[in-house]
Amino acid sequence: MKSVPKVREILLDEEIDEQEFVGIINGIYKQDCYIYAVIPEWEEELFIELSNDFIIINKFPFPLTRIFPRTIGFLGYVKDRKKQNIYKFYLRSTTMDLLVFSETDVSQHLNRLNKKNIDIYNIFESNKIPHITIGPDGQWLNIVEY
Repeated sequence: MKSVPKVREILLDEEIDEQEFVGIINGIYKQDCYIYAVIPEWEEELFIELSNDFIIINKFPFPLTRIFPRTIGFLGYVKDRKKQNIYKFYLRSTTMDLLVFSETDVSQHLNRLNKKNIDIYNIFESNKIPHITIGPDGQWLNIVEY
């Protein structure tokens, strides 16, 4: 019998600031928080801010963009012990289609993804790993637990 994930939503204030957002994540993840993402190459400022913290696993032509010329997406993760980067990702969640927060290290699974299948959500769903995604326009958090 297949277990159904428990999903709850936390609505976010339109003007949520960094302290409030980090407080919500701290309430869910007491320890480390891993940020898994496919960062489009046009997010140059984010790459600079993350410097050596973002571990790139692979790069793909970015099929999710609706712009030309096509761009490259960098698949990787950040182990955010102090939760100093999660708000940076939250602010960019409307332009980054693939973004997941989790307290579980799934980095060994990332190298299985390829340009035909870069669905990072599937890693969490198929392995029943609790995680957080951000709803459209950054209006809420989806907390998925198994």
